[in-house]
Amino acid sequence: MHAIRTKDVFKTYRLYKKPVDRLKEALTRKPRHESFEALKDISFEIQAGESVGIIGENGAGKSTLLKILSGTVTPSRGEVIMRGRVAALLELGTGFHPEFTGRQNIHLNAALLGLDQGQISRNEPAIIDFSELGEFIDRPIKTYSSGMIMRLAFSVATSVDPDILIIDEALSVGDHYFQQKCIDLMTRFRKRGKTILFCSHSTYSVDLLCDRSIWLDKGKVRRDGISTQVTSAYVDYLREKESTAVRERDAPFKDKKNIPVIITAIHLNGQVGPITLRYRETLNILLEFESLVDQPFCVAMGIRRGGEKFWHVVNMTHDGHKPLKGKGRGRVLLRYDSLPLLQGQYSVMGFIFDESGLLLHHKMDSPPFTIVPPPEWTNEMGLLALDHEWEILDCDL
Repeated sequence: MHAIRTKDVFKTYRLYKKPVDRLKEALTRKPRHESFEALKDISFEIQAGESVGIIGENGAGKSTLLKILSGTVTPSRGEVIMRGRVAALLELGTGFHPEFTGRQNIHLNAALLGLDQGQISRNEPAIIDFSELGEFIDRPIKTYSSGMIMRLAFSVATSVDPDILIIDEALSVGDHYFQQKCIDLMTRFRKRGKTILFCSHSTYSVDLLCDRSIWLDKGKVRRDGISTQVTSAYVDYLREKESTAVRERDAPFKDKKNIPVIITAIHLNGQVGPITLRYRETLNILLEFESLVDQPFCVAMGIRRGGEKFWHVVNMTHDGHKPLKGKGRGRVLLRYDSLPLLQGQYSVMGFIFDESGLLLHHKMDSPPFTIVPPPEWTNEMGLLALDHEWEILDCDL
């Protein structure tokens, strides 16, 4: 049975240039606003007991979606069905009165979550104990730091024993100790079969807590599936954006008139465009160049994922080859017989240096190549798959 179901959900906001335009529109019945669609045609089902991550860039619609699911915002159209008690931890301070003390806000917030006074009184000691606010519990919320507010909000939200727990980035403001405490509690919630929606920019945390992830992009569901695969695709997307910015910064290399040696092409496994490789498959990198002057130079290549730092770089002269010399065209082949990369999108950057390896003449990025993992791999994390084994030594348990 599904715990959450959305069907064709849209959320449209009216944007006014000036507050008075809202009144003028109501009186004249002439539009004075611009429409902004924060969510567009959102449809999915989440089964009871699933832990689902919500990821995406700022402005993608994540918070709007979670507000709709928590009931604080209504959709413009579409259907939302929630089964069971829902507790949501959204923006810090939501549901709290700044002039009330922490203790008073416990009663206020718990009442908003549906508890009666008897239940609130019974839960109050556990809430205070979990929040570890001590004497601050009887001070006004307006004197709290953001981390203290998060402690209280999380403690209240989880104390009602919800069937569905929704968390929107709130853990990012807490200290490391309390973050770990919250993660431990959420892990226990998972084991008890509770439904969790967790929104975070930390893909590591999403992979750790969630079996499934939904990637929102410009208000639409771009991808929905196994968490590690969705977050990997999302990270590749972000790295490609960064890579594009890097290529724009490298624009001076487009003017090749005064460059002594230029790279004319980079081919992967004999193909002109992007390729897909299986895990541990062979990768042949063919770099073509043209030397315009009769002077020594050397070739280097590096593999990176998106626009991040290189995970592996090799230089011909460092590997014992003499520098190349002479005018004309040439080709260099670099071969990886068993590439140990995990899933993701990568590229090869080719470099032409002078004989010393210090002066860069030219560089070029290859078409991307994508590593596809074996079907039985669903939880791999990191960049490389390295042979390893575990052994427990001197452990008293």
